[in-house]
Parts: sequence; structure tokens; C-alpha cells
Amino acid sequence: MDEQQQQRINEAAEKFSDAVRESYRAVAERGASAQELNAELTQQFFNTVIDKLGTQAGDTQEMTQQLVDQQQRAQETGKVLTRETLGAHMKLMDHMFSYYRLLVATRAKVLR
Repeated sequence: MDEQQQQRINEAAEKFSDAVRESYRAVAERGASAQELNAELTQQFFNTVIDKLGTQAGDTQEMTQQLVDQQQRAQETGKVLTRETLGAHMKLMDHMFSYYRLLVATRAKVLR
């Protein structure tokens, strides 16, 4: 093999080596870029999940407060209704006893 041929082989080997090195560098850069993108997407995903959970927690707290308020109003209404009903029954009993006393008194006068 002559010197020119050896030089061409060396140049071709060097070019091939450079091409392989460049392709490995490109693959490494793309891998790093993909990792960065995955990290960003993961961060966005978890931020979105945390935001949604916070919103749901706030909504749940608001609904719970509304239920507590409704329950308190229902209890107050029940108390008022019970008082009014008891008052009406007491008046009815009062009227019945008054009528009974009047009836007994009237009967006693008649019998005298």
C-alpha cells in the first residue's frame, strides 16, 4: 500500500470518527432536551393537579358551610314550629278547661 492510499484511508477514518462523534453528541443533546421537556411536563402536571385539588377543597368547604347553614336554619325553624305548636295546644287546652269550668259553674248554678 502506498503512502497516498494510506493517507486517504486515514482521512476517511478521521471523517468517519468525526461523524460518529457528532451523531453521539446530537443524541446526547436530544436526550438532555427530552429530559428537560419531561421535567417541565411533569411539573406542569403536578401544578395542575395541585391547583385542581385546591379548587375542589375550596368548593367542598363552601358546600359544607352551606349544609351547616341549612341545618342551623332547619333547627331554628323546627324550634319555632315546636314553640308555636305548643303555644297553640296550650291555648286550646286553656280554652277547653275554661269552657269546662264555665260549664261546671253553669251546671252548679242550675242545680242550686
